[in-house]
Amino acid sequence: MNKELNLAYKVLNNVYFKGAYASIELNKSYISNLNFNLVTKITYGVIDDDVKLDYFVKQFYKKAPKKEVTLIFKLAAYLSQNINSIPKFAVVNELVEIAKHSKLKPYVSFINAVLKKIVNAEFVLPDTKDKRLYLSIKYSKPLWFIDLMLKNFSDDFVVEFFEAELTNLTHIRVNTLKIKYSDFVSKLKELDIDYTTSTLDDALFVEYSKIVREESLNGLYTPQGIPSMIVSRNVVGNTILDACSAPGGKAVYIATLNPNSKVIACDYYEHRAQLINDYSSRMSVENVTTKVLDATNFVPEFEGKFDCVLLDVPCSGLGVIDKKPDLLINNDLDFLSLPDLQLKILENNSKYVKSGGSIVYSTCTILPTENEDIITKFLQKHPNFRLDTVDTFGVLCDDKGGLKTFYPHISKTEGFFIGKLVRND
Repeated sequence: MNKELNLAYKVLNNVYFKGAYASIELNKSYISNLNFNLVTKITYGVIDDDVKLDYFVKQFYKKAPKKEVTLIFKLAAYLSQNINSIPKFAVVNELVEIAKHSKLKPYVSFINAVLKKIVNAEFVLPDTKDKRLYLSIKYSKPLWFIDLMLKNFSDDFVVEFFEAELTNLTHIRVNTLKIKYSDFVSKLKELDIDYTTSTLDDALFVEYSKIVREESLNGLYTPQGIPSMIVSRNVVGNTILDACSAPGGKAVYIATLNPNSKVIACDYYEHRAQLINDYSSRMSVENVTTKVLDATNFVPEFEGKFDCVLLDVPCSGLGVIDKKPDLLINNDLDFLSLPDLQLKILENNSKYVKSGGSIVYSTCTILPTENEDIITKFLQKHPNFRLDTVDTFGVLCDDKGGLKTFYPHISKTEGFFIGKLVRND
């Protein structure tokens, strides 16, 4: 049995049927003597092409089989269309073997027959006359996502958004509390790890599968996207609240940039608050304190206490799906109720800001209903707040009256939104 294919199937099973996240499962499953790059490519390839693969394999059966069988079929379709190193006959044989050694053994004859058809068939896009379906299958995005995009943006914008290609390299931040940027770069050269520079002066793009195996670099860097770092750089003050903090990347970077500040990082769940503590410890940050709090509930002792409040609110995550395609599989958030929750969090936490202090509101989505509309509604009810300038540190973005949205085809980053408000009473 092909070990790489078998491992990819196990990871995908956990993602599709147990709510696991691909990145975590792959890190847990790493085996040094396997071609782990192939495992990773197959895993993310199937997840990223899920809608497209589902559309393709449905033509080969009349009655929907067990969901685990469908995953076998999707694997076959992805491999036959994208992985030339595995011959088609081997794809069929290996997947049949996987089925035999799992609870799918009773369906082996059916699986074998369908697999032979799948690997020899040619994929054909639907007719362009059905614009919704065509876009959905071409870009492998669910119809509800296509509908949202077409509702909020022009047809040309939607196409440009989906066709944007970001680097496969991982953006990392150098932990300047422990090492100088130049010294970190020297270590990468010594270890023969390729890198490219970032727009930001304390960050780099690297091949994460290589750098993560180097124990000598532990604690000297952390993965963090460009927009996330820009959010953190816009948060300044001596007393700072990160109200929706876990896993803590922004809070830790804020504390790094403001070493004399006191940063309070909160989360609703105790185990997620512990993630912030672990993050702080790993990065040797000492000025972050965690609290288990509900961001929608008023905390009297916080009233008027903070120079800056960061609200990286729960959102649909639709700006980062190219980096985290499993969000479209595992996302259990109710998109329709999110704006109400986001506005409630903004309303409540605005009470904690000092006069002259600021709120930084951010999301990793690109929907106006979760971004500009929230800020507009808030300002209509709170004339004692005004918009302030968000510094994007040279990264291009869409600017609507000071509210900044990062789009992949414009910013060359994942999708993100940042707005900054100042209390002026």
